[in-house]
Amino acid sequence: MAGQERASRREKPVLPGWAHRCGEIALGGGASSADPAPSQRAIERVTRYCWAYDERRADILADCFSEDAVWVGTVLGEIAIGPYQSRQAIVDWLTQFWPHQHDQRRHMVLNHLVERISPNEAETLSYLLLTSSDGASVKIECTGFYRCELRMAGDDWQITSMSAGFDAPFWPGALEELSEHGRKRHGILDD
Repeated sequence: MAGQERASRREKPVLPGWAHRCGEIALGGGASSADPAPSQRAIERVTRYCWAYDERRADILADCFSEDAVWVGTVLGEIAIGPYQSRQAIVDWLTQFWPHQHDQRRHMVLNHLVERISPNEAETLSYLLLTSSDGASVKIECTGFYRCELRMAGDDWQITSMSAGFDAPFWPGALEELSEHGRKRHGILDD
């Protein structure tokens, strides 16, 4: 609720650089390694999450996350989305959008950074460009970023924490006009 109150007190969000000022990201110097393969595989896991969502593959989407994963989001650091705690809760929440999205979504992740990496843990940052197509035209749905913490599980990475920062709301219309059901569907759980 506090985020909504902040949003209603000022007409325009504080742009640019909102994610750093709000503490959503701490852009550091990055990680370096003699072997780039672990970094590439960590980035690939985040990219696979996007492909799995867009191709509506709940099985592959689930494989991207650890059992104890957490997904949380924010719109401009002011409106909290989630949190969703556990692989199953994340997959259930994400896949409940599919019956309502009749367009083709494309979650494109760009400008990847590996902020931290060790043999067992990694942290990545990626820009998000979300588009949709109705078969006749393409439009931008939203932009933002993903901050992911990953843990090695067997021979591959799994996302243990995914934070999504959105540069604008991803729901139709004004927040105050969303029904209780619409608010819950879009992850606004503060009531």
